[in-house]
Amino acid sequence: MRRKGIYKTGLQFLLVLAMLQANAQVKVNGGFIQDSVRIGDPITYYLTAQYPTHLTILFPDSTFTFSPFEFLKKNYMPTQSHLGISYDSVVYQLATFDVNAVQYLSLPVFVVAEKDCTRYVSQPDSVLLAAMVKTPIPDSISAENLPLLTNTAYQRVAFLLNYPVLLIGVGILLITALVVWIAFGKKIRKYFRLKRLYRNHKTFIRLFSDKLMLLQAQFTTEQTEAALSLWKKYLEQLEGKPFTKLTTRETLMLEKDEQLGTSLQAIDRAIYGSSTTVTEPLAHLQQIAERRFTHLIETLKNG
Repeated sequence: MRRKGIYKTGLQFLLVLAMLQANAQVKVNGGFIQDSVRIGDPITYYLTAQYPTHLTILFPDSTFTFSPFEFLKKNYMPTQSHLGISYDSVVYQLATFDVNAVQYLSLPVFVVAEKDCTRYVSQPDSVLLAAMVKTPIPDSISAENLPLLTNTAYQRVAFLLNYPVLLIGVGILLITALVVWIAFGKKIRKYFRLKRLYRNHKTFIRLFSDKLMLLQAQFTTEQTEAALSLWKKYLEQLEGKPFTKLTTRETLMLEKDEQLGTSLQAIDRAIYGSSTTVTEPLAHLQQIAERRFTHLIETLKNG
């Protein structure tokens, strides 16, 4: 029995060493193509990964937080494999609205395991914010040397404002507005919130339907990610939950909805796998959004 235990412990040790050796072979590099960027202009960032062919890796998508930069689009390069080593790369188009003179970014690559993912982060790279104004513009003439302009012509004076009457009028308006707000403030707030919810929902349905039509005509992972991101942003705005920052697994832990889980998992398979069937799960997501919108509207109307 003791000898069997030693063999078992030794086998486990060898397996751990093999896993560590495989992970040690994962190399991630990233950086900016340009040296400087202006506020709002696109800038290119590359991210590459070298890893053993038997591993599965994931790159950040449009739902990832690229702070202090904003995601615009990305372009995947085909995987290249040689002698058991694979090479993947993605080129991101980003933009910044941050005013810091030097801005840094490092992005991760995720190695998929059976139960979780291992994160490998590239070294931070920096980019300079290009100044719009290169040098200060000096005054051509000092204030002491400015010539004085004189004018002795008659100027008609406007009528004098009766400030006491004005103050009384403003006071009456303020008191009236306060009384109206106390009496009808809740209804006014409810009216404008309902109006905003209807407007946002109408915009979401229009944009989401456009995404579905494009995917029905031709499947692309970019359009699929854009549709999923649009749905997450709308649900986050509707319910105040951080859907855009959650993975599918975290979303399902927060939302005990079997139909939602099935749809999100099908979309993940389409984005990261070989499935191209996304119109039906995306249509289910639209139905879920409409049901929750209707429920919120009824709650506000009856509240």
